[in-house]
Amino acid sequence: TTSTLDRVAELSPRGAVELERYRPNVVIGAAAAGFTENEWTGRDLRIGSDLTIRVMARTPRCAIPTLAHGDLPRDVDALRVPAAHNRTSAFADFSPQPCVGVYAQVLRPGQVRVGDEVRAA
Repeated sequence: TTSTLDRVAELSPRGAVELERYRPNVVIGAAAAGFTENEWTGRDLRIGSDLTIRVMARTPRCAIPTLAHGDLPRDVDALRVPAAHNRTSAFADFSPQPCVGVYAQVLRPGQVRVGDEVRAA
């Protein structure tokens, strides 16, 4: 979500974060502050007129976001920030890990367009 990216940037010593580091398929604009998608596990979301997804789990992060990506230089804080501020259990019976984003399962396929409304299904 944009709120998670904003929070990581706010907590980063650089004051910035690049979403490409986390390789998202979809970025949802969220008005809530912080790591808001942590609360979405088990919920179904409708994106646009057709797509329905079920949020399965928080996304634990490894060292990949810290590596150089194209023109982006290495950034160790891309993992250090979530490790310090969003260490949570991604799956039942897993120890807490640094998480950014969520995994979702497609329940009903559909086309996604920039600006599509996201709502509870």
